[in-house]
Amino acid sequence: MLYENVCIEGLGYVIPDEVVTTAWIEEQLAPVYQALGLPFGYIERSTGIREHRWWPEGFWASDGSAQAGRHVMERTGIAPAEIQCLINASVSRDYVEPATAAIVHHKLGLSPSALSFDVVNACLGFLNGMVLIANMIELGQIDTGLVVAAEDPREGQLSTIKELLANPPNKEAIRDNLASFTLGSAAVAMILRHKSRSKTGKRLLGGAVHSNTDHCDLCIAQRTWMRTNSTKLLVEGAKVVETAFRKFKATLGWTDASIDKLFTHQVSEPQRIQGVYGTLGLPQGIDYPTLSYLGNTASVAAPICMALGIDNGFVQEGDRICLMGAGSGLNSVILGIQW
Repeated sequence: MLYENVCIEGLGYVIPDEVVTTAWIEEQLAPVYQALGLPFGYIERSTGIREHRWWPEGFWASDGSAQAGRHVMERTGIAPAEIQCLINASVSRDYVEPATAAIVHHKLGLSPSALSFDVVNACLGFLNGMVLIANMIELGQIDTGLVVAAEDPREGQLSTIKELLANPPNKEAIRDNLASFTLGSAAVAMILRHKSRSKTGKRLLGGAVHSNTDHCDLCIAQRTWMRTNSTKLLVEGAKVVETAFRKFKATLGWTDASIDKLFTHQVSEPQRIQGVYGTLGLPQGIDYPTLSYLGNTASVAAPICMALGIDNGFVQEGDRICLMGAGSGLNSVILGIQW
């Protein structure tokens, strides 16, 4: 994928106020830990995640997406009437139908002529949404598009705790459900625009994709449960990302040294360290970890890292940015940005 006409106008995000520590989750599982002889702190040591965030009870995924969308429109000065396509890209949805995008469209007061639809692809949905908006801009179908996502694992985490407590203690059950306890809530939004209307000139240059669906069964989830073969998922996922990264560099003509900043989907601290610095061999200090205090925010993770990195001065004018996404399935999308 190569783009000539696509710019990023800005990002917005929302981080919930309610902090849920990993220690609190382990306190709820104390009877299971005691029966199995597991040491307290097992989850935090395994994942590097100290705390997560939850939305308030009664809060909908569409509320988070709408808040993030409103935030980016306020920041960029782009009015709701100017948005010609809205994509909601989160795993979390209000209902099976209608599309959560339709509800966000209504909450944001977008034009009746603006397209709206969901794109759901596990943790990769937001980057898929960016690609779809970019393609529409490049084709001349629209000039301004908005991608939003809000993740809300609260119900699933509470259900998983309840299930583990209700059944005989089982180390395999703890292992299979470990990924559930990495998740956290947050929302993010991005506006992309044709360069002829852009005020930033910050270009989305293109990118590459790769998948290996032989491993589509390594991480499966419903609304109230999740089963993950974490060890094999990380091994096979790293292979998919490594191949996508080679394609990405070849497509853009970049080398490792071309990348000034890297924003990635984050599952666990060992995965981040091994993936970024081990498998890909990139230099330390170019990525922006948020895992320890946000947890794995699924489709929100990579773009909110970028949004926070921009706000906190980590990104400098002229930086070449690699936005790296991966999702169960297994799939990867990697995008290049000239800031």
